[in-house]
Amino acid sequence: MKMKTTILTAAIAAALGLQAGLPGYVLAEGSGSSTSGSTAAGSKSAPSANSHAEALYKAALPLLSSSARLPEAIKYLNSNIYAVTPYQATVLTLKLENLHKAALKAWESKFMNSIVQRKLTSVYKAGISMTKLAESTDDTSLRSLLKSAGESGYKLETAEGSFFPVIDYAAYRKYRVYVSADIRDYISIMGTETDLPSSKDNGLVISWGDVAARALAQEEYIQSYPKSNRISAVKALYSTYVINTFYGQNNTPLFHYDNLEMDLEARKAYSSLLTKDKGSSPFLQKLDGLMKLLKDNGYKLDDGVTEYLKSEVPQS
Repeated sequence: MKMKTTILTAAIAAALGLQAGLPGYVLAEGSGSSTSGSTAAGSKSAPSANSHAEALYKAALPLLSSSARLPEAIKYLNSNIYAVTPYQATVLTLKLENLHKAALKAWESKFMNSIVQRKLTSVYKAGISMTKLAESTDDTSLRSLLKSAGESGYKLETAEGSFFPVIDYAAYRKYRVYVSADIRDYISIMGTETDLPSSKDNGLVISWGDVAARALAQEEYIQSYPKSNRISAVKALYSTYVINTFYGQNNTPLFHYDNLEMDLEARKAYSSLLTKDKGSSPFLQKLDGLMKLLKDNGYKLDDGVTEYLKSEVPQS
């Protein structure tokens, strides 16, 4: 599905390639990855936890070793993450996401069954949790599938007439106050993607202003946390949003196909955004350069604008 490959899968797949651990940064045991060392959760070495926190932490690790134990792991973390150290909370949260990503393909296969797809057509409602959807059907097998997927930490999305599970990052928000700063902000970024994906059916479903604002937030993350465990995931997401900002998508192009004029709403949104201090943002500086060119030519796509985009925002 186009939507999955352009937005959700791109970000999630990138996060699967975890970075090598760097000296002075927290390692998520078993993943060989690091997280920002700017907070208590990222001190120069793992802090010595008190016996109670250590016991809770060690008890959580086996639960995060198998996708079959995801419901149990989620319940355990929801009940106990507050009682472990920030370092331990960060590691456990990263491990949970690793497990969610690793198990996603198997869950996708279960939902892509043609019979399941047909049944979902009659029960699906946007924004409704898997658990609530399960309660809305009398079909025993479908109810069991939805309930299990929901308890495992997934939500249902749809694009191009098909239904598929995605990681419910909104559910991670309850961990934000316990983890390091970079993972806290990462959860916010991914939660936004879960709440409202930016595109469906090869077209943008959020405003041009929101597209640019999300790109700017992702750029700020990259600048603030260059050594974060999840830097690769955010960079992949940022690349997608940059392309969407400067080109749009097939069904919502930045420049209309018939007259090559810039979309009026995009023009207004970008002009408003550029009234702010551009500071050290390469994204805003490139956007400013584009808007200046367009102002001079009546906001139409011409050879000069095309060359600028090829040079400053290449698509490949």
